Amino acid sequence: MALLPLVLAACFSTTPSPALRQLAQLPGWSDDAAFDAFPALSASCGVIATLSAERPAALGGAPTEWRAACAAIDSLKAAFVTDHHAALRDVLEANFVALDPGGATEALVTGYYEPILDGSRVKDAQHAYPLYRLPATPTRFDRAEIDAGALAGRGLELLWVSDPVDAFFLQVQGSGRVRLPDDTIVRVGFAGTNERGYVSIGRAMVDAGIMTKEEVTLQTIRAYLAAHPDEVMDWLHKNPRYVFFRELGPSAESGPIGALNVPLVPGRSVAIDPDFVSLGLPLWLNTTRPDTGGALQRLVVAQDKGGAIKGPGRIDLFWGAGEEAELLAGEMKQSGVYWVIVPRQVGQRWLAQQAGS
Repeated sequence: MALLPLVLAACFSTTPSPALRQLAQLPGWSDDAAFDAFPALSASCGVIATLSAERPAALGGAPTEWRAACAAIDSLKAAFVTDHHAALRDVLEANFVALDPGGATEALVTGYYEPILDGSRVKDAQHAYPLYRLPATPTRFDRAEIDAGALAGRGLELLWVSDPVDAFFLQVQGSGRVRLPDDTIVRVGFAGTNERGYVSIGRAMVDAGIMTKEEVTLQTIRAYLAAHPDEVMDWLHKNPRYVFFRELGPSAESGPIGALNVPLVPGRSVAIDPDFVSLGLPLWLNTTRPDTGGALQRLVVAQDKGGAIKGPGRIDLFWGAGEEAELLAGEMKQSGVYWVIVPRQVGQRWLAQQAGS
């Protein structure tokens, strides 16, 4: 049995029976710069192409049910068209439909980004905080124990960075870039964890009465920690989860590698809970911008996952790297809805199965 019906059934359990919706009927569809999502769509199609015909795709249906639609998308690589955005929309409208689960799936939409840290390959007075490689055997040391030296002396130090708060938020984001003293940029990516649960220090600050739920952003948390340096480690240690990294080589123009094992595309890749929305699925996201409050309606692709992204009602939008990306990601906690986009025959077959069940 294909995985998609199982995944979507969990999403729809408290909503009316879903229906197919033509993509052109999605809110804001004709206004999206759709071709900006082409690299993400093409990369996901590349993953589908590696699946055997007999293996159920973790995208709904057999891989063969995706390949014709993916081939139509990839044909635009060599197409001579005057409006690539319109051309991609036309291809998608002809080959895909949206599953509308009784008014779309409501979600809390947050953001994440790729931090840029100052670092070194050796420990010195300026770079005193390690980024660790994943130990060969699982460790259950918590963050406080690791910061106190539980892993020291094992040769696990990958890089050293200048600020513990920056290192903490690098772990929250899961990947980033480290600028070495000679201006070389090294990209690091998620390698594993200490298998402890994630605890939000923003939520802990709300519980302590330091700020309200509405006031919590990455920026307000950073500001509080900067103003209270004696409390920094106590706050960071409230989250026992510790993330280990691997070096991905020199920085390139492409984004960090997500859980689908393809580069993330700023503004177009999202992290989801793969227990509810399968990695690789295109989605239509309808939410608002964190800076202006204006509409943010766009085609995105589920290409990543995160420790704090749990359940069908959570989406994390990747904003890219740099200060603007950090600002947008840090402030984003918008309400929104999304639709799952699948090849037309997959959607029609799924609805037929539901009608017969």
